[in-house]
Amino acid sequence: MPAEVIHSTAMKDALFNLYREKQPLFRSVVKRFPFDDLAGPFLMSPDPSFHAQKVPLLVIGQETSGWTSNVEEIEKQMTVYEEFQAGKTKGYSPFWDNIRKMESLLGNYAFSTNWTNLSKFDLYGIRSYGKYEKPFATADAILAEEVRIVSPRMCMFFTGPYFDTRLKAVFEGLEFIEIPGWTLKQFCALRHPQLPALSFRSYHPRSLKLKNLEKNFLTYISQIGATART
Repeated sequence: MPAEVIHSTAMKDALFNLYREKQPLFRSVVKRFPFDDLAGPFLMSPDPSFHAQKVPLLVIGQETSGWTSNVEEIEKQMTVYEEFQAGKTKGYSPFWDNIRKMESLLGNYAFSTNWTNLSKFDLYGIRSYGKYEKPFATADAILAEEVRIVSPRMCMFFTGPYFDTRLKAVFEGLEFIEIPGWTLKQFCALRHPQLPALSFRSYHPRSLKLKNLEKNFLTYISQIGATART
């Protein structure tokens, strides 16, 4: 069996154990809002080819826009992730279109990206707000464990500046480093001992398109890819 498949199995087992440990937390969030439409928890299950890529890429989004709700079935939630195939079953969207372009520029296979979200639940298919936000954020710290287990070479946070406070709560002492030609809000590097050296935060890809920033963003990614292939 190829080494990357063995590694993938170990990652999957480690994630399953993590999520099972956190299952009481997931239950507490769901039970707090029994009459609301909460989707989640959003649980990863790694792509087998992940560590065979030139630049194993972990993308961190904000939250899902609808998902399944199997808080009592950890394995089933992870299977939903596997069947989603890193956006292969989604069709076109600015988010997945951007990731396909990143994969190509980095020299990775299509659909090889691992993906997670800062928020493990969505609310009626959108971001939590008001009385929901703090309870949802109690699960944010799981992200640091996911990064440790998956061990990517590159992290791309498509969380925008609006989640910076929550990111800093997960990664205490997180530094936001300016990239020449960009404002910190638009696109910046991240520095933290629990993150790989290639870690960045930018707008959601939809906003990159709307603000006419996608071309410059992808040019920067292509430079990373060129360096990785030398």
